[in-house]
Amino acid sequence: MSKGFVSGLMTGICYLALQSGAYSQEQTEPQELGPIVVTASRSEQSLDEVTRSVAVVESEQIERAVADSVTEVLRDVPGIKIIDSNVAGMKRISIRGEESSRNVVLVDGQEISDHTSYGAVFLISPSDIERIEVVKGPGSVLHGSKAIGGVVNIITKKGADRAVQVEIGTTFDSSTNGITGFSSAAGTIDQWDYRFSASKSKHGDRETADGTLEGSAFENQSVTAYVGYTGDQHKFSIKAERFEQESEVYTDPADIGFVMRQFDMDLPKRDRSKVGLFYDFTDVNESIAKIHLDGYVQQIDRVALVDYELAPPGAPVLKRENKTESELLTFGLNGQADLTLFDNMLTSIGFQAVQDQLDKDSFSTGTTTISVPGPVFPVNITERDEAKLTTLSAFLQNEWDLNDDLTLTAGGRYYFVASENKGTAGDRDESDQAFVGALGLNYTGFENFALRAHVSQGYVYPTLLQSTLGSVFSPAGKIYGNADLDPETSVTAEIGARFDSGNLIVDASAFYTDAKDYITSVDCDAAVHGSKCTANSDIYVNIDAAKTWGLELAASYQFAELAVTPYANITLMRRQFSSGATNTFDTDTPLVSGRLGVMKSWAFDNGVEAYADLYSRFSSEHRQKDGSGIDEADGFATLNLAGGFSYDFDEKRRLKVHAAVENIFDQDYKPSVEELTAPGRAFKLSASVIF
Repeated sequence: MSKGFVSGLMTGICYLALQSGAYSQEQTEPQELGPIVVTASRSEQSLDEVTRSVAVVESEQIERAVADSVTEVLRDVPGIKIIDSNVAGMKRISIRGEESSRNVVLVDGQEISDHTSYGAVFLISPSDIERIEVVKGPGSVLHGSKAIGGVVNIITKKGADRAVQVEIGTTFDSSTNGITGFSSAAGTIDQWDYRFSASKSKHGDRETADGTLEGSAFENQSVTAYVGYTGDQHKFSIKAERFEQESEVYTDPADIGFVMRQFDMDLPKRDRSKVGLFYDFTDVNESIAKIHLDGYVQQIDRVALVDYELAPPGAPVLKRENKTESELLTFGLNGQADLTLFDNMLTSIGFQAVQDQLDKDSFSTGTTTISVPGPVFPVNITERDEAKLTTLSAFLQNEWDLNDDLTLTAGGRYYFVASENKGTAGDRDESDQAFVGALGLNYTGFENFALRAHVSQGYVYPTLLQSTLGSVFSPAGKIYGNADLDPETSVTAEIGARFDSGNLIVDASAFYTDAKDYITSVDCDAAVHGSKCTANSDIYVNIDAAKTWGLELAASYQFAELAVTPYANITLMRRQFSSGATNTFDTDTPLVSGRLGVMKSWAFDNGVEAYADLYSRFSSEHRQKDGSGIDEADGFATLNLAGGFSYDFDEKRRLKVHAAVENIFDQDYKPSVEELTAPGRAFKLSASVIF
C-alpha cells in the first residue's frame, strides 16, 4: 500500500471537513449520553458515582487509534506515559509516574502476571478489546497487590446481537511498513453467545525523522475462543487465549564504544496462554444481590538472548553469549458477593488466591581474556531456579448512602504472601502479611455535577526476580535477589469533580502520593550484602522513595449545530525521587503533557457517517537522573490529523475505514527518556467489514 494512496485518502477526509453544510440536520441536536458503567468499585456504577479517578476508553476510540499495541490506545489518557525500554514491541505504561511493575494489568478482571523488574506487557490484540477502564491511584484494596500506580482492566469482546456476525479487517503503518490482519466470528443463539477471533501483525524497523532504528522490529499473533450462557439468574462463560510475541531490541550506536565493543539483544519469545472460567449469580435473595466467581490458569513463556563484548581498560576482556528461558505458570481464583443486608448500604466481600510458579534456566558461554595477548579461559555457566509465590487475600467494602446526595465508601484488604525458592540462591522460604485500607466520598447534590474524594493505601510485594532469583546475565553482571526486601507501600489522597451537561463534559482530579521502600539495584558489596557478591554484580535493595503531585484534566464541548467538538486532555505533574541523601525532580516526568484537538462529525442521509480529528500532542522536557548522570528528552509538540467513515450497506453489513497522518511536520523527538525516538511523519490506515 503506497503512501500516496493513504495521503490521498486523508486529503479526501480533509475535503469532507470543509463541507460543513453537507451533514444531516438530524445531528444538530445534542445527544444525551447514558451513564458509563465502570468497575472501579468492583460493582456497576456510573462515572458520576465513583470516588476514584477513572478513565474509560470505548471500542470506537480503540478502532480510531489504528494502534499497533494496547498501550498506544492509552497514550492520551491523562496521567499515563508509555515506556518501552528500547523494545518497540513490548510497550508498558506508567500511571502517575509509577513504574510499570507497580501497576496491575487485568484482562476481564484476571491479572497478567509478571515477575520481571519491568512490569507486565499488554499481551493481547487491540482487535479483541471492547473497552478499557483505567483506575488511577492505589487499587490494592479491591484489585490485589502491584497496584500502587493504578489498575488497567481490559474488557474483551463477547458475542454479537445476531446468530452469526463476521468481521475481517487490516491495518497499515508506514513508519514500520507494519501490516496487521484480524478476523472474528461472533453471535448469540438463544441463551448462548460465542466469539472466535484471530490476528497477526508484523512490523519492521521504525523510521524516524533522523533515520531508521535498526533492531526495533516486532511481530505477534493471537487466537481466542469464548462461549457463554446467560439464564434468568445465572451466567457461565469460558474463554481461551493464546498470544505470541517476538521483539528485537534497539541498541543506540552511541553506546557502543571502546569499553562496550559489542551488544546485541533479542527477545524471540513472550507468549501468553490462558483459560478462564466465569460465573455470576444475580438476585440471589433479598440479602444477596450478586455472587461472582472466576478462576484461571495462565502460562507466560519468555526467552531472552544477550551477546556482548566488554573490554575495560586494564581489566579482563569478556565475551559472552547468554540465554535465559523462563516459564511462569499462574493459578488464580477470585470470588465476590454483593450484599444488601441493610437499607441504603451495599456490602462487598471477596477473596483472591493466586499462585505463581516460575522455572528459569540461564546459560552463559564465552571467554575471559586476562590480558591481550594472554591466556583465554572458556566460560560455560548453567543456572536453574524454581520459585513459587502464593498470595492469599480477603477484602471487605461498604458503600453507605448517607442521604440522597452523599455516599461514603470504606474498605480494607488483608494479605498473606509466601515465597519459596530452590536453586542457585539456595533454598529459602519467606512470608509477609499486611493490611491496606481505602476511604472515599461522593457528592451529587449539584445539577450535572459530582464531587469526589479518596484516600487509599498501596502495597506491592517483591517479585520473585527481586526476592530470590535475580536478573539475567548482562554486561553489568548478575543482579542478585534479596530475601530481606520489604514490600513497597504508598498512600495517595485525591479530590476530583465531574461535570456533564450533555454538551460540556469536564473531569478533573488533583492528587498527592507518598510512596516508600522502592526496590532498586545497587553495587553488591560483600561487606554489606554477604559473600555471594561477585565482581561486576548488583543486588536488589529497598533504598528509594517518591512523592508525586499532579492535576489531571479531561474536557470537551460539543457545538451541536456544527457537530464540532473541541477537547483537551492535560496532565500537570511533579515527581520527587529520594535515594539515600539525594533528592531530585529529574524522574522522567514532564511538568505538562497532553493532547489538544477539535473533532468534526457528519451523518449523511445515505447511511454514511464520517469524522475528522485535528489535534496536537505535546510535552515539556523530560529529565532523568541515574548513576551515570542525567538523561534528557526535549519538549515537543506535534500536529496530527485523523479521520474516517463508516457505511451501512444494510442492517447486517457495515464498512469501517480509519486513517491518520501523525507527526505531520516530521519532527525528531523522544516522547520520554524511557521510550524510543518517535516515528517520523507516518501514515496509518485501517479498514474492516462486518457482515
